[in-house]
Amino acid sequence: MAEGWRKPVLLGARRLGVEPALRRIQRAMMSRPQRRDLRDIEHLRLLLRLSLPVDANCIDVGASVGDVLREIVAIAPEGRHIAYEPLPELARRLTHEFPQVDVRNAAVGETSGEARFYRVKSAHSRSSLSPSGLDPSDVEQLRVRVEALDHVLGDDYSPALVKIDVEGAEREVLLGARKLLERHRPIIVVEHGAAANGFHGTPTGDIHKLLSAAGYRIFDIDGNGPLTEAEFEQATRRGKIWTFVAHA
Repeated sequence: MAEGWRKPVLLGARRLGVEPALRRIQRAMMSRPQRRDLRDIEHLRLLLRLSLPVDANCIDVGASVGDVLREIVAIAPEGRHIAYEPLPELARRLTHEFPQVDVRNAAVGETSGEARFYRVKSAHSRSSLSPSGLDPSDVEQLRVRVEALDHVLGDDYSPALVKIDVEGAEREVLLGARKLLERHRPIIVVEHGAAANGFHGTPTGDIHKLLSAAGYRIFDIDGNGPLTEAEFEQATRRGKIWTFVAHA
């Protein structure tokens, strides 16, 4: 269904009382990853609504086109939000759409500085700090600013939630945020999959160890857990769920 038709069709179905049936048909036509993405969005929306007060501060690392940021702003309109997006054209879009958000055209890592970033021309969402596993003919290099959260956030800034979607560089983000995790105990929503993990050479166990050392327990987005390191690795290997939530 073309995007331009989706909203009026759903509104019409709602008036006729057949929206649930239409949504079931729409879901049945999706691929398994598309259904998983939709379920993740629904579960994440519920988590945000149950967890965030209207003035909660949130950090969106890897904001992309703003799908999660849009939910954050709607649920916590009085919060001071920060969004990181390395691709300049996407950062400009976010700045235009979310003037109330501190949008930073930068990546997040263990230390602050500069780094090469690899834009995947056919799928911007797969762009990464590492070229491993990417088709060289489909990659464009650019230099990006890198910020470590421990180095750039003021002492008066206390985040309630940090969402991380960085195509395999989760370890670097967490290493640069250890003081933040210990001091403020935000909820962590992290996308972590076997493919991107392999590209960066970051074992899934390292993510579990870092979060566990900071006093966090890890659940999948469906609420299963807390996951042991072995269970976390198994869930990642299976590849059926790639969004996880960590609570202190």
